[in-house]
Amino acid sequence: MTTPEEGRLRRPTALEIATQWAQLPPEHLRVALEHLELELQREHTRETARERHRASLEAVRLREEHATERARIAARERRDQRAHQLYVGGLVAGFVLAAGMLVGSVLVGLDGRQWLAGLLAGPSLIALPVVFVLRRSDRPAARPRRLPPSSLPDQLPGDQPA
Repeated sequence: MTTPEEGRLRRPTALEIATQWAQLPPEHLRVALEHLELELQREHTRETARERHRASLEAVRLREEHATERARIAARERRDQRAHQLYVGGLVAGFVLAAGMLVGSVLVGLDGRQWLAGLLAGPSLIALPVVFVLRRSDRPAARPRRLPPSSLPDQLPGDQPA
């Protein structure tokens, strides 16, 4: 049941209007039907306006989602492009470093310093380009180490029961 205050704030429905007009004499029925038709037209107009408004809001939301997705794809493409440039730069730097070390070892070897030529053409010729090209280091110090077993006893002498 609605209170009188709620009844004043709420608009009557078409059925409520028809039941009120049905209590009147039959000659007033035509007037009631005209009012009923007008009320139904107004309700239809309001409902179609609401539907158009909902549809426009949905279209705006879809456009915003589409723009957000396009921005996300563009950012991913830029990130992939930067990563590609970084890897190509590492490849070029590794090649230049390896070629320079090889040429340097030949030049130093021809000059009579075989120990320096061996250092330039030895393990460092492989290790430094690997760091640039693969971007990793396999040296043992870079690997995680296991902790040594504890040398402390489980119980201290003062903790033993008397």
